[in-house]
Parts: sequence; C-alpha cells; structure tokens
Amino acid sequence: MTAQSDPRLGPFERFLLWLSPDRDLAIRKHDEIMKKIRKYFVRKGCIESEELTSEVRDRVIRIIDSGQDYPNQDALFYSVASKVWQEYLRKPRPEPLPADDLLPISNQETEEKELQARCLELCLAQLPDGESDLIRRYYHARGLENIAVRKTLAAECGGENTLRVKAFRIRLKLRSSIEECISRGRVN
Repeated sequence: MTAQSDPRLGPFERFLLWLSPDRDLAIRKHDEIMKKIRKYFVRKGCIESEELTSEVRDRVIRIIDSGQDYPNQDALFYSVASKVWQEYLRKPRPEPLPADDLLPISNQETEEKELQARCLELCLAQLPDGESDLIRRYYHARGLENIAVRKTLAAECGGENTLRVKAFRIRLKLRSSIEECISRGRVN
C-alpha cells in the first residue's frame, strides 16, 4: 500500500502527497498553483475568481482521492480550471437594466434607498460585535483587496467554507431584520 492510497489519510492529505512527498514542498506547490489558477480566472475577467479557484482545487482533490493517477499536475489543474470556466460561462446571468431605466430616479425611490440604508445600519448595529465586524469586512473591500481580506477572514474562521457559511447565516439574519425595519416604514 502506498502512502497516497493509505485509507487513514484524508483526501487533502493524499492530495498533498500527490503534489510532493515532502509536506513543506507540497504546501508551497499548492499555494503556487492556487495563485496561478486565481490569476487565470482574473485574466478572464471573472469577478468570482476566489470561488472558482476553490472549486478547481476541490475537484482536483476528488479526482486524486478517487485513485486516478495524473503525473502532470499543471495539466490536470488547468484542464479542470478550463472546465470550471466553461460551466461558469454557461450559468445564466442577470441582464443589465436598459439605460432608459437608470435615468429617471424619483423622489420616492431616493427615500426608499435612504430608508434601506438606515435600516441596514440599524440592523448591523444590533448584531453581535463579531458578526457585525465579520460581515462588514467580508463586503467592504473590492477587487484584489477583497481576495486578501477574505483569505484573512477564512484563516480567522477556520477555512473558506466556514467563512461562507457564517457570512450566509449573517446575511439571512440581516435580510429578515431589514425587511421588518422597512415594513415598519421608519427607523426608530
């Protein structure tokens, strides 16, 4: 039995062994490949490069965990990345509003937006400090800064999936709280 097929090892550990028998080198290779894949998606103009990169890694781990042998690591990663990119392109996207709809903003729409903003701030203030801080940091940054911030948050939360779940649950709380605030029609 090889170390790569050892059932006592988890899928990620077997994946690291596939990258290199030396754990430190395997981790460096992993980080290097992830950076290349992320750049691949960024060059294609993808705004969800972090999520797609994670999906590529997860799929490669499943392929390696299934016992298939791929000696060319870069080729496997890029072929999976290409497939993930093609699937991403096939997903339906919301159509942008026509330019005519963007111009006339009524006074009522402005008041509704202000009410939404006030309700958001009120509801954020009512969240526990940790949740409020996490969700503000999660959505505050843009572009490459966003990637760095979310990496830091993922490390603080115990991983990318844990971070996504926490952010999702906080958004659910906020959504219902904001809807209730808006339905009252005023901010107390």
